[in-house]
Amino acid sequence: MKSYKYDTHVHTKEGSACANIRGREQARLYKELGYEGIIITDHFYNGNTAVSRKLPWEQWVAGFMKGYEEAYREGKKIGLSVFFGWEETIQGMDFLIYGLNKEWLLHNRDILGMSLSEHYRKIKRDGGFIVHAHPFRKCLLLDDIDPTPEYEDAVEAVNGGNKEPVYNKLAQEYAGIWSKPVTGGSDAHHKKDRHIGIVVNSPIKTIKDYQEAVMGGNITEILDF
Repeated sequence: MKSYKYDTHVHTKEGSACANIRGREQARLYKELGYEGIIITDHFYNGNTAVSRKLPWEQWVAGFMKGYEEAYREGKKIGLSVFFGWEETIQGMDFLIYGLNKEWLLHNRDILGMSLSEHYRKIKRDGGFIVHAHPFRKCLLLDDIDPTPEYEDAVEAVNGGNKEPVYNKLAQEYAGIWSKPVTGGSDAHHKKDRHIGIVVNSPIKTIKDYQEAVMGGNITEILDF
C-alpha cells in the first residue's frame, strides 16, 4: 500500500523571527526530501513573529501570510501540497491552530486578548482544530505542567525541535493520560533541522483531511529521529 509523508509544523523566515529559510525554499526542500505536503505554522502575533506589531492589523496579517503564500505558490509549481496554520502562544504554552484562513484572521483580531478557554471555544466554534505543541519543552516532569486537555484536540507527541528524547516521551505519556490523539512535526526553522512528521495511507488534500486523520487515529506512523 502506498504511503504519504507530511510535515505538520513548519516555519518560514517571512513569518517567524527564529527561522532563516523562506517559504518557497521550504517547499523545494520538502519536495526533495520526498514529502507529499507540509503545513506552514509560523509564530503568531503573540509569539516570535517576524512581522512588525507596529503595523495596522490588516497589514500585519498580510505580512504574516507571506511565508505560507510563497510556499503555496512554489508547491503548486513542483507538486507539493501546502496548507496553512499558525503557532500561537497562550499563557506560556504553544498551540498549533489549523482549519482557519486569512479572511478569518482579518475579522478576528479579538483573539489576541482571550483567555485559553475563550480562545478554544472561538476557534472550535468557527471550525478550527487545536494541537498542543511540544508541551514539555520547558518542563522536566509530568508534574511540571498544568494539563489543559479541555482546551486542545490533540497532542504533538513527537517534535523534531526537542533536543532531548525525554520531552517527546513525556508528551506521549501526557496524551495517554488524557486519552488525546497524537500527531508529530519537525518544528522546522532551518534547512539543517531534523525533518520528521507523519505518514498516512491516503493523501491529505485539505486541512480537514489532516484533522480527520489525527482524530480518527489514521496516522500510520509518526517519524522520529
